[in-house]
Amino acid sequence: MKALYFTLIFGFIALFSLSAEAYPPEGWTDDVLEAMAESEKTGKDILLNFTGSDWCVWCKKLKAEVFETAAFREYAEKNLVLLFLDFPNGIDQSEELKKQNEVMAGLFGVQGFPTIWLMDSTQLPLMKTGYQDGGPEKYIRHLENDRPEFSEDAKEKNREIVGDTIREHLGEW
Repeated sequence: MKALYFTLIFGFIALFSLSAEAYPPEGWTDDVLEAMAESEKTGKDILLNFTGSDWCVWCKKLKAEVFETAAFREYAEKNLVLLFLDFPNGIDQSEELKKQNEVMAGLFGVQGFPTIWLMDSTQLPLMKTGYQDGGPEKYIRHLENDRPEFSEDAKEKNREIVGDTIREHLGEW
């Protein structure tokens, strides 16, 4: 009887462990400096996902309809560094992580969720977006084709603001 009891207990523990979601999600980092270093090293753009992962309905839709699909994951692996900047209600975060996310939200003018920014490996913000219906293929086309044009002066100024703010508040990468 004891053997059956322990088998059931360990079975429930294993089942619970398997069903718990990774945080941050697999393939994403929640460390800005790590993302910046990887982007510079690989030349990949950074996709900054400002999200309320445990409460924001549109964030959950974007995750399910785009970010968790095989098509997006394949595209991201080749082209993006995925940065998860979360503002949850029921998930514990370190004070350092909260500060980092607040600095980034202030820097990028985030006022609602989800807010998605695409930034290149030189710290140039390329575009701001959010939830888009239509699935991963449409979202990928949107990320690639709907980037606004900037003058060279604007590019340099924006690079400087982003790079300097991150260095000042978060450190070097």
